[in-house]
Amino acid sequence: MSKRSQTTGMPKAGQSKKVAAKPEKPKGALQQLLFIDYEHKHEREAAIQRLVILGVGLAIGIAAIIFIIAAAVDTLIVPNQAVANVNGETITVSEFENRARLERALLNQQLNQAVALYRQFGATDEQINQQLTTQQPYSTWLNEMQVPDQLGNRIINEMVEDELARQAAAERGIVVTDEEIDARIQEYFGYDPNEGLVEPTATLLPTETPTPFVSPTPSPVPTETPTLPPSPTPEFTPTETQTPFPTATPTNTPDATQRAETFTTNRSDYFSSLRTLAGIGDDEIRRYFEIQVIREKLGESLMEGATTGTWVNARHILVDSLDLANDVLAALNAGESFAELARQVSTDTGSGARGGELDWAQASGFVDEFADAVRTAEIGVYVGPVQTEFGYHIIQVRAREERELDETELSNEQTRRATAFLDDLRIAPETNVQIFDSWTNHVPTTPTLRITG
Repeated sequence: MSKRSQTTGMPKAGQSKKVAAKPEKPKGALQQLLFIDYEHKHEREAAIQRLVILGVGLAIGIAAIIFIIAAAVDTLIVPNQAVANVNGETITVSEFENRARLERALLNQQLNQAVALYRQFGATDEQINQQLTTQQPYSTWLNEMQVPDQLGNRIINEMVEDELARQAAAERGIVVTDEEIDARIQEYFGYDPNEGLVEPTATLLPTETPTPFVSPTPSPVPTETPTLPPSPTPEFTPTETQTPFPTATPTNTPDATQRAETFTTNRSDYFSSLRTLAGIGDDEIRRYFEIQVIREKLGESLMEGATTGTWVNARHILVDSLDLANDVLAALNAGESFAELARQVSTDTGSGARGGELDWAQASGFVDEFADAVRTAEIGVYVGPVQTEFGYHIIQVRAREERELDETELSNEQTRRATAFLDDLRIAPETNVQIFDSWTNHVPTTPTLRITG
């Protein structure tokens, strides 16, 4: 029997079984996913879908975080950023925006009240439009409503001077009570609890151009507004007349209770309108009236008990250039007629037609440079050239005297002194005022201009 060779599955002696090298495990998640040898196709697709969902969720989460941060910046950080600083006191974006919206709401109301008043005088749409676009203060109000930066520039400077007024009042021990603010609001609405119902009256501006160098009641706020292109003439469609204040004359004299109820209703309606239009609260509205009282009391303190004002009888010749002003002065000193020169060369056509005569007027009614000149000029002597924003003046003061001021004149003088005081205080070396350019990014455009009368 032959011997068979026997084979087994075991390797022969001296031989070793070769084992395939194990692939290195991928490091990336996507690479790991692709590396896995799935038994079924749907398992691979499910894994890919999970990765897609994870990526989308991550992206949404990042976007949400960015949105939350942006919202926090807009609602918590930006409103508290400074647009101005006055001796360490900050005026914030929020305060600036609230004040600007309030001013826009008030301008809307004042323009509509003017339109309603013109309607009562029988003015046509064309006449009203002409008045609003050419006569002060209406033309300025329209420009401010349509050129936000013009209004914003006025507001930021007003707020700076308001803060200076508060600080000056505090240094002088001036305190404003709630009762005084209430009284100022009552005055605004023409309500006197001790007398009859006094309807507020608005005075139509004259159609004749006033003497250019004579300013109206001095404004309690600076007018540092840049020269801007004129805004387009607003077009409006007359609708039902809406006025913020009652215009009907009572047929019977109301008693004290009726007067109080009427005032309360008017104030409530008006404040409600301002809250809706400007998006502010009553505290902000009262703060607006509070600063008026502060300025008034500051002006009273600067009067130091004085009850008189300087009045002058003067005449002037206004020209455009310094050389021409010097020529006029030389001609006067050579004996030429003041009245004839005024008629021939004065650019103030109103007084020029009268030989330059301004008649008697309170000195504080003129622009500052002119007022300073007439207060100190030697009687009868030709003074000048005096430069103002209107040009160059040659002035002659005929007479000057101190007069007792009536209530309106006294109020105007107090306002003038307070304004001059704050102007000087603002540029004083010890005053630190900073206005940041960032205010231009936060000028509201609402409420929009709407003429409803």
